[in-house]
Amino acid sequence: MAVTFPQSFGKYTLVRKLATGGMAELFVAKSQGAEGFERDIAIKRILPSFSEDEAFVKMFIDEASLTSKLQHPNIVQIFDFDVIDRQYYIAMEFIEGEDLQGIMKDGTAAQRPLSVAQCVWITIELAKGLHYAHTKEHKGRALNIIHRDISPHNAMVSYGGEVKLMDFGIAKAAERSTKTQAGTVKGKVAYMSPEQARGKVLDPRSDLFALAAVLWEMLTHKRLFLRASDFETLTAVLKEDAPEPSKHRQGIDQELNDIIMTALEKDRDHRQATVEVFARELTRWYYKHVTDLEKESLTGYMQTLYAQKIPQTSAGAGKGKPSLSEAQTVKGKPEPAAKGRAEALAEPIKRRSNPELAVPADAKSLSRTVEASAPEILRASPPARARARTVEPPAAKPQDFASSATILDDGAINQADLARALAESRGHKAAAAAAARGESGRTSTGAKPAALRNPEKSGSKLWLIVTLAVLGIGGAVAAIVLATGS
Repeated sequence: MAVTFPQSFGKYTLVRKLATGGMAELFVAKSQGAEGFERDIAIKRILPSFSEDEAFVKMFIDEASLTSKLQHPNIVQIFDFDVIDRQYYIAMEFIEGEDLQGIMKDGTAAQRPLSVAQCVWITIELAKGLHYAHTKEHKGRALNIIHRDISPHNAMVSYGGEVKLMDFGIAKAAERSTKTQAGTVKGKVAYMSPEQARGKVLDPRSDLFALAAVLWEMLTHKRLFLRASDFETLTAVLKEDAPEPSKHRQGIDQELNDIIMTALEKDRDHRQATVEVFARELTRWYYKHVTDLEKESLTGYMQTLYAQKIPQTSAGAGKGKPSLSEAQTVKGKPEPAAKGRAEALAEPIKRRSNPELAVPADAKSLSRTVEASAPEILRASPPARARARTVEPPAAKPQDFASSATILDDGAINQADLARALAESRGHKAAAAAAARGESGRTSTGAKPAALRNPEKSGSKLWLIVTLAVLGIGGAVAAIVLATGS
């Protein structure tokens, strides 16, 4: 019997089914409140056949409990978790947009692939959400969350240009009730880090590897490690080095190559230390090369690519200017697709220019997504990365600053320095006295006088002569006094 919509599901109304996966189904639903309040949400519900699987139900509960603690603009928000008629479900934020896998496919089909800078920006946004999850604390304790399933399917881009990470279904956290057994491999094989493929204990650098693999694929439109079988794919992950993305696409410079290739190192100790460091390197590259905000608007790209798919009643983004720290919102209505799809894809969306972001006519234009001026600190050129992609000690150069400890070490006056200074001072005094007597500062052979060669010894002799002279004069005076008295 066919299921009809809308249908009631507890306090929600299911509007339509979005998808059915291997273990769960996803619906668009409406949540109603007092005074006619209504909002669109997504309902993820366990399939009836899996509701009796205790292990799976526990994993589902873990996902809900874990993700509900994560509140970040780049992570899909969890609103509710409950069970109705023995069916467990999660109520979550509904993203009106497409997953990254679909965007890559549709963009290629329309001959309008994501630009290099748009790929970089999407990665930066995903990295923000990942770093937040990696460092999230709850009640004063670190959750130590690792996503473990980063892939284009689990990244969403809304029609308003928002980028969000979703599906922490197999994420591992220190506090989860259901523990992953040691040596168990989970996640999509083609995006696993080498350490995950080996079943080792993971840290956030595993997600970093997977995120870099996603960026590599966005740029090249090729699968990095995917092979004919899981065994061959795992072998590629463990043993095959990734080629530089510039070999498969023009417009990628060596700096961007190095950032990506470092994150794809087989040895995690050779990767960037954290996802945040990776994001900073990409951000520096982005603001160094991107000059045209309007041309590479991610909002405009989504509105153009999906011009005929976006419902006329949905919000049409692209009217406002998003900032670095704020998520983009969807406002207004999209431009009607009066022309054919090919013409619509070829015609850029007209938007107001921002005079504050004007650039010289001869400036090199690559791409830009975020429509805000770059902070000065992000415009600085990063240090060149060694091709071996290991951290090398910086070349010796004058210090720009010194710490208090350095100042104390360098500026301390010791006894040897003091004795040397006093000796030099005595030598200069002796030379001045000789000059006053009309003596030459040097002998005929050019050698220094004895007073300058050994000032301390000469000074001692001078004091001895003066003392003897004083004693001699005193003795003479005493003798005269005695003679007169007698």
